[in-house]
This record gives sequence, C-alpha cells and structure tokens, in this order.
Amino acid sequence: MSSLTISIDCADVALENAKVSILDHGFLFGDSVYEVVRTWKGKLLFAEEHLARLNNSAAGIGLPLPYSNVEFRAEMERMHKRSKNPESYVRVIVTRGEGEIDLSTASCKRQTTIVITKPLTVWSDALYKEGGKLHTASVQRNSPRATNPAFKTGNYLNNVMAIDEAKKVGATEALMLSASGHLTECTTSNVFFVKGGVVFTPELAVGILSGVTRAKVVQVCKELGQKVKEGLYPPADILGADEAFITSTTRDVMPITRIDDHAIGNGCPGPVTQKLIGAYRALCEKAIAHG
Repeated sequence: MSSLTISIDCADVALENAKVSILDHGFLFGDSVYEVVRTWKGKLLFAEEHLARLNNSAAGIGLPLPYSNVEFRAEMERMHKRSKNPESYVRVIVTRGEGEIDLSTASCKRQTTIVITKPLTVWSDALYKEGGKLHTASVQRNSPRATNPAFKTGNYLNNVMAIDEAKKVGATEALMLSASGHLTECTTSNVFFVKGGVVFTPELAVGILSGVTRAKVVQVCKELGQKVKEGLYPPADILGADEAFITSTTRDVMPITRIDDHAIGNGCPGPVTQKLIGAYRALCEKAIAHG
C-alpha cells in the first residue's frame, strides 16, 4: 500500500489522507466510471483509446466528466513521473460526487476525480510458458439491458463474486457466461480461442467491455492475415478449441491451457497464441516509438 501515489481532483494526497466523503455516490452506490492505463517503457500505452472509452462510459451513465482528455492525460503522466516507478499501473476514477443518501443524482453537484498509481503488475513467467486456468463462474455477466458491461463503471460486484469463486479453486481468472449461456468475458479480461487456425472471440453485442487490448489483438490478426471471427459461442466451443488466451491491459496476451477440468488442445500454449503474443508486443513497441 505504501507504493501507491494518489491525487484527488489533481491535488497530491498522502495515502493516510486519501479520503472521499461517505456521501459520495461512488461510495454509496458504485456510481462512477474508471480506466486503467499501463506504461510501456515509461510512457502511457494507448492512452487515447482508454480516454475515449472513459468518455463513452461516462456518457453511458449520464456522468459529466470534469476534465478534458488533454487534462486527464497530463495528470496521468504527472502521476507516473511522481511515482518514480519504472513502469506504472495508472487508475483514473471519476465518481458522481457528494450528494444526498438518495439514488437520484440530482443532489450531486461536483464530480470527484481520483488517480492512483502503483508499480505495474508483473504476472508470473509460468503463466506465459505453461498457460493459465479459467474457472467457469456460476455468476452470470450483467445483461446489457441492466448495468451494461460496455460501460466501465465502479459497480463490479458480480465480477468480485466471480473472481472469488475462481481463486477458491486455484484458477487464474473466471470465465463468465451470459443469461443465454454464451461466452462473454472474464472478470478483468477478454477471452479468445483458436480452432482450425481461426481465432474466435465473443462479439460486443453479447454484453462485454470493448477491451482496448482486445481491439488491438483483432487489429494485429487482420494485419497478419490471421482469420478472426466475432460471434456468439457456447462454452462447448472453447472447451473443444485447439488454443485459448485472454487479453487485458496488464496481462497483454496470456495463454489459457485449462478451463475447469478440461485441457485446451494439447495442454500447452499453441502456435497462434505465441504468434499473437509477439505481434502484440511489437505493436506496443511501435505505438510507443511513434508516441
């Protein structure tokens, strides 16, 4: 915890003084939006894409943002430099702000903006060499007609319950299904599988977050001439796949070699996954070089 660097409304705050009002609707009702941006070689990676999604999430729940994208980016860069981390995980949170203990947002007059920076999560090399494990959660992904997963909000309780299920059985991540039983995503990552040389991933309309890394991997597939399809898929499709992997801001492309009690393919990270790991990292290098 001492490794955290924090600002509230663009003012530096020591951890012991980092507090929000108990009447903040972000605290009371999960009424907030957020983004996580990582650095790559000390520079923010795909910050514009993350900020575009922050704007989309805020618009989706009717939350005015108190700063422009230029101001948000400047604050994230400042916080990374202030942290002195070689590489940082930078979390930006905008809450509805302080108001009455009332579900109505009318009493919330001023949003609260929090930026938290910590050293970038370093996942075990074994997860990339041997692959991780997914647990199919009993907790369903939210319906797009409820708390829409397309909006990255602070209302994360079903994901919390799903990852707790997964951790209890020693899994890396929890795989969540829709109410209709289709594959959606994991709690903090998107999911892909490979069958017959074709890459498949659930379509956005099933009710998932439009992952920044997900979009970049789809882009990389197209640039490589790697066939990629987005659609509605039952769990049997991924269980019968040759390969599987998950993507996220901190994980990049992470192989998955087991789901519940089923080995995926031959139980080792496959050639398409390995190719995409390298191609995605090359894309990141290129993005940082061109600033």
